[in-house]
Amino acid sequence: MVKKLDKWCDINWIIFICVTGVVTGVLAAVFWDKMPLGAQAAVFVAMIMPFHVLEEWKFPGGLHIFYNVLLGPKDAEKQQLDRFPMSRLTDMITNVGLQWIPLVYLVLSIFTGLSNATALCMMLLCFIEVLAHTGGGTLTYFWLRKDGKKTIYHPGFATSWMMFLPAGVYVAAHLENITGQDWLWAIILFVIMMLICIVLTETPLKKWVYKQEKGVFAFADAKYYEKYPSFWKKG
Repeated sequence: MVKKLDKWCDINWIIFICVTGVVTGVLAAVFWDKMPLGAQAAVFVAMIMPFHVLEEWKFPGGLHIFYNVLLGPKDAEKQQLDRFPMSRLTDMITNVGLQWIPLVYLVLSIFTGLSNATALCMMLLCFIEVLAHTGGGTLTYFWLRKDGKKTIYHPGFATSWMMFLPAGVYVAAHLENITGQDWLWAIILFVIMMLICIVLTETPLKKWVYKQEKGVFAFADAKYYEKYPSFWKKG
């Protein structure tokens, strides 16, 4: 079971979200004019996530190194920078959730009165992605400029600015008749999404992964951060 899950967390799940993104895009192209803003916003997120994951994992990849250096144990003997606290398993669940929960919200926005709330929720996610990756890139710039780093780029930065930001701006520009109740529901939807994607899944699973034999659910290499070995070979 663990071996099958480990295999799924390699490339198969990325293919899955890419296919989901393509299908979502095709259906959205057909029904776009009939979709409320909340559904359109959810489509943006579902379609952007595969590109965002590909940047974080593959081209150039290496986000896990930044994440695990920042949030992992500081004691070198306890560090597992290739899989703790971010592993292929935990990040797979987070990113699949960040694609599929918006699709659930898409349905809600069509069949309930939560279109504005869904739009606001997706807009918040888009802008938070931009802020998070800009902040992360800025941190790595200051940490690594002595090693030759000249920009604030880090994995996830490009798709945040080139995709999430325009999507968020589009949604913001098309919002109409927003009420306090819309904002309340937006916050509720956002909190539910974060609870499912991070708190209720990532938090317990990262401890389970840490107990598995070395190499299981681990990233193969440092990718983008290979050229900054002082950053991830501190121990």
